[in-house]
Amino acid sequence: MTERAQPEYDPVPIRLGAFEAQPALRIGAGYRSNLFASTTNETEDSYLQFRPSVDVQSTWSRHSLAVSLSSESTEYQDTSSESNTDFRGRLAGRLDASSAVSLVGNVIAEQTYEPRSSVASNPAAVEPVEQNRLGGEIGADYEAGRIKVRGRVSSETIDYQDVRLNAGPVLDQDFRDRDETSASVRVSYAPQRDWAVFAEGVVTERDYDAPNAFNNFNRDSQGTVFRVGSDFELPFLVRGDVAVGYHQFEYDDPAFADVDGLSVEGNASWFVTQLTTVTGSASRRVVDPGLLAAAGATQTDVTLRIDHELRRNWLVNASVGLSDFEYENINRTDERTRLTLGTEWKLNRNASLNGAFEYVDQDSNQQPFSENRIMVGITVRP
Repeated sequence: MTERAQPEYDPVPIRLGAFEAQPALRIGAGYRSNLFASTTNETEDSYLQFRPSVDVQSTWSRHSLAVSLSSESTEYQDTSSESNTDFRGRLAGRLDASSAVSLVGNVIAEQTYEPRSSVASNPAAVEPVEQNRLGGEIGADYEAGRIKVRGRVSSETIDYQDVRLNAGPVLDQDFRDRDETSASVRVSYAPQRDWAVFAEGVVTERDYDAPNAFNNFNRDSQGTVFRVGSDFELPFLVRGDVAVGYHQFEYDDPAFADVDGLSVEGNASWFVTQLTTVTGSASRRVVDPGLLAAAGATQTDVTLRIDHELRRNWLVNASVGLSDFEYENINRTDERTRLTLGTEWKLNRNASLNGAFEYVDQDSNQQPFSENRIMVGITVRP
């Protein structure tokens, strides 16, 4: 439903020769009831937010080139330490070598700040942790008849900046800095036009900075994931992509236990009517939780969302999300619930009003918290 064209309300891109540009500016105001995701001494605050962005896309009949740039500045009224500005940039291209083969690639660069609600965040830090990410990916796609083959190789460098604690000492983050390289292959076969079966494998290597005075562990690891699944677009208005399999991550330091188990990646959309869409997603993967004593954790996420079009220019949505973290080497459990309600009112092609309410609750033996978040804003486009 949210993808349905609405010519009277959809923004018109700016033509730049063989490219189309879509600039936008979102201005918003919000409120958070528990800014530091704390169990006690909860701090509430309001904020203003500015998010300029531009997307540029080629209009060639063959090949493709796209650029996306955005920033997001959040200024809190009373808690200036939490004010920050994120930057994101992405360059992506596709070269159609033949009717069956395409070569693809992208480069990304980000400077962001870790949310206080992150499992790695320390409530005693004087400011959020800055995260810098630089990476790229190259690959190839092959499609002939009922066969599709997709291959990718990616590499990225992630760097976290140290912060100070309220008591004065430095909270070292160098143990999280790493180079991450992965290679993946996916082979699909379509018995029929509207559904296909596939097998995929992913190999990942995480190479961390050498241990230092704050960190005596070697956190390097090698991971392998294998899944089988199906992508489908069925006659009863359901489409999606679901895969299950097995993952295993091995750590160089014997102090860290290896992690293995069920791997899941999936999402599906049910177009109940032309006005209502129900979307579900689920994943189970191994992540670095960003904790000194735990190099690995199994993160499970399940989300259900409903989008409904009350009128041509008035959209509403609601979602519920559940997250579970299973940590290795430490006695910690986190179970998080997220409930959201949102709306968008399209005034015309150039402006829309947005509103959202979010409730987050984390049941944890280390950092339980709950928080209410409210956001209203306007998005304008030329």
